Amino acid sequence: MKTNKKAILKQIIDIAKSAGEIAMKYHGKELDIETKSHEHDFLTQVDIESDKYIREEIGKLFPEDEILSEESKDIPSDYSGRVWMIDPLDGTKDFVYKGRGFSVMIGLCVNGEPMLGVVYAPARETLYYAEEGTGAYVEKNKEKIDLKVSEISELKSSKIVTRIIHREKRDLDKLVDSIGVKSEMPESSVGIKLGLIAEGKADLHINTNYRCSKWDTCAPQIILEEAGGIVSDFSGNPLNYKQKSPKWENSFVASNHNLHKKIITHISENI
Repeated sequence: MKTNKKAILKQIIDIAKSAGEIAMKYHGKELDIETKSHEHDFLTQVDIESDKYIREEIGKLFPEDEILSEESKDIPSDYSGRVWMIDPLDGTKDFVYKGRGFSVMIGLCVNGEPMLGVVYAPARETLYYAEEGTGAYVEKNKEKIDLKVSEISELKSSKIVTRIIHREKRDLDKLVDSIGVKSEMPESSVGIKLGLIAEGKADLHINTNYRCSKWDTCAPQIILEEAGGIVSDFSGNPLNYKQKSPKWENSFVASNHNLHKKIITHISENI
């Protein structure tokens, strides 16, 4: 690459912030809404406009790289190289309902490993970002803070970040209810959920959405891992970003380092 890592990160942050401005232009207003796979899987002009902008900007900067985006039908045939994984509006449902729990997520996967991640929540003016080997950070209120996960080691003392239940019921909600945590923190965007774990404000997340895909996890995974956390599938295996399908068949779990094995054990005994 012609530019250094620090410059690349800044470029991606700038792209995410500009995409966030696109979202805020429409936030709280009446939207043209379509549905995708089911009645609660929304698509808006914000998803489309943000996707187009991000893909164009990354394409200009890195024309030889592959791009995987939730709103694009162009799917890479191979994931062993450099692949940018994009969710142009994560938390579309919350955006449609005029909430603030949505984000722009841009991650870079190299040879199947998340290496760079940016999650920007424009309605909260909160920016999470990380690069492999350099730590993870959050910026809000013009302050930059190093991220570090909590040291909580007992499920009964932990705080789980869950989905905001609008109208859609899921089979795995019972699994989340059974885990026996101290408290719950509802959020919408996966990026914000894992960001809260990276901040130490929450301790774990069990994803209940079997539609979850690579673009949902790439950016927030490297942020959480650089803060000392862990992301795996329900069996405790690393997420395989080299698999052909963008979709995760076995969902995923994210937590601090002390709780992860206990969560996997609980899942294996209750699913």
